[in-house]
Amino acid sequence: MDKLSEHATSADPSEQDDTREVWNSGFCSLMVMQFAGAMNDNILRSLISVSVAIGGIWAATKVGTTVGTPIVGLCLTIPFLIFSGWGGQIADRYSKRTLMIILKAIETPCAVLALFAFAYESVTLALLTLVLIATQSAFYGPVKYGVIAELVDRRRLGPANGWISMSTQIAIVTGSLIGAIVSELYAPQGTSYDLVWVPGIFIIFFALLGLVPTFFIPRLTAKDPGLRVGWNPFATYIPSLREMSKGPILGVALAWAGFWLIGMISLSALPDLQKALAPAGVSLSPVRAIALVSVLGLFSGIGSALCGWLSKDGVKAIHVPLGAAGMTVFFFLIGIVPVHFWLLAGLAAGGGFCAGFYLIPLWTLIQARAPDDERGRYLGTANAISFAFMTIGAVFYAVWTKVFGFGVSEVFLFNSGLAFIGCMIFLIRRHRLAGWVQEA
Repeated sequence: MDKLSEHATSADPSEQDDTREVWNSGFCSLMVMQFAGAMNDNILRSLISVSVAIGGIWAATKVGTTVGTPIVGLCLTIPFLIFSGWGGQIADRYSKRTLMIILKAIETPCAVLALFAFAYESVTLALLTLVLIATQSAFYGPVKYGVIAELVDRRRLGPANGWISMSTQIAIVTGSLIGAIVSELYAPQGTSYDLVWVPGIFIIFFALLGLVPTFFIPRLTAKDPGLRVGWNPFATYIPSLREMSKGPILGVALAWAGFWLIGMISLSALPDLQKALAPAGVSLSPVRAIALVSVLGLFSGIGSALCGWLSKDGVKAIHVPLGAAGMTVFFFLIGIVPVHFWLLAGLAAGGGFCAGFYLIPLWTLIQARAPDDERGRYLGTANAISFAFMTIGAVFYAVWTKVFGFGVSEVFLFNSGLAFIGCMIFLIRRHRLAGWVQEA
């Protein structure tokens, strides 16, 4: 028998207990793993972004002068577009516990590679490390989100997703801040190298921190042990999309991905708004440059946690149009108010908070409505769609500002319009949405 599938034992909690509460040992272990993984991804991303940006230590390199910071986004998104399909297949084919142990173990040598990349001052090696860690994350995504439905009762998926989302957003914000701070230790003011071993030490620490909890996940059975994993990573998308289209899941996945289109545009625009606040001729520190993005992410996590808590007895369909309506209002205001930090921070906090109410019910519906033996493939396909939308958002913002020369603030009016369309769609179809929730 395949060793990865041999965990089909009676110890599988998803088959034994129909009243699995959120705060069990398996879910707590998953929370720690997710937090450490998100920290690592964003420390590395932030470090490289600051280093290749204007004024960074690698700004004068061939990468910095020809491509700049967009290369960081490509290194992160392309692996998700390519490998999420494979990640979904193996999530169904093998025990998710075993996969988590293997995938988190792979992260450690990647972290060691990052240590040498920064120690030997190699931008090429650092970008290779980022691609490898993004690839590991692409395989890990369907596993970590699919396993939630095996660790907690289906009626507790809302709170579980809320807590996972909050811990992820906190890790993203904290990791980005740590990356910005460490960049100053690594290359003060982007002029010369100093503590070259510090970045690698941080990355290795969080890689090991994410590995340890995997051994505390309970044994889980493979959901489709007879599945043959195809060699073509894209081949799984078409049949998954076809099956998803037979019910509400495809529409829900597109609505969920639509948020990430808005989100990527916002994440691209907020740092430019932050730069507009600086006096003429004064460059922002890396920490200050991501202040507004950090506010948006942090309050998105808070909104997700509150939405999850309010969903402790089941997902509430009304949360989706309410979240979309809130984003419509707050993003519209960002587009028209004077550029003032505390005003923008308050509006970004409101928009992020409402985003949590939009996201959690949709993601929970995908998990709950997906068949047990195809959940990994459904989640992998949804992940790929969302990263495709994120890529479109990044390209759209670049065209908006660089090609057409439109203002940064005005792009939030476009975001508000997209959120308004989402709000109207879910208001019109609220009864059908409520029916999907009840069936889940």
